Amino acid sequence: MDSSCILNENQGNVTFAKSECSDGMCCFTCVIPPKNEHIGFFRFLWKKGTGYPHVKLLVTSEGYKNELYDSCKFLDFTIFSDTTDARITMDLRCGIYKSRPVQCRGYPDEAGESVYQKISGPCIFNEYAASGDYKKLVYKRDWQAFYAIRDDIRALGHICPSVDTTCAREKILKTKDVHLATLTIHGEEFDYILIPIPKKTQNILYLSRKHQPVSTIRQAYREWQEKIEKNLQNHYGQDWEIRLKNAIEMEEKDACKRCDEDTAGNIEC
Repeated sequence: MDSSCILNENQGNVTFAKSECSDGMCCFTCVIPPKNEHIGFFRFLWKKGTGYPHVKLLVTSEGYKNELYDSCKFLDFTIFSDTTDARITMDLRCGIYKSRPVQCRGYPDEAGESVYQKISGPCIFNEYAASGDYKKLVYKRDWQAFYAIRDDIRALGHICPSVDTTCAREKILKTKDVHLATLTIHGEEFDYILIPIPKKTQNILYLSRKHQPVSTIRQAYREWQEKIEKNLQNHYGQDWEIRLKNAIEMEEKDACKRCDEDTAGNIEC
């Protein structure tokens, strides 16, 4: 057996590289208009990133139709794998970072799909990492996100440049919570490797003072009142204030119980 292809039997985790923008979720959703027109004329001149078109963002939730997003054409998606470690490290970076357009430069504090559009709510990664209680209230569902990588040797070769592609595929599939799925795209079926996006990170987007992690429903509503009220009104009509009040009270009650359990080892009401 080739020693470079020996796999750790213990399932490792998927982690992000420690860099400013390594989760890359905005490069799939928030600032990507059709045909990458935000890049302007230069989109025809610059080299495409390693992620496009091999990697997509998949959003799933029970009882709802799957959502599949293409990445920006200039997103570099790289997977690093060490044969001595069961861990898989992903790094997502803008391939034209120094020349990226203004709406990308301003994200998440200033701009959205156009120069004139303001971000009216938390950035998508912070909402993804928020509690299920928050997502069920604001979106009426608790959603999960995955990087969907085309299960194809050529595609994997683009995003795993430093290791043997076959060995890299085997190791990715042995990693915790990673699985295979068949996705229908424009009427055709394709095989994909689904990697769950980690919710705990160290340096991603927290450089922004405005877009801090969503820690509680009360904190999120205080900071993003307009966005959250609009969602609640669409979902619950005139009952939105009651829903919000009940959700905050329930969340704070549950937090109090957890605190009592941590300090005393049992629940004290």
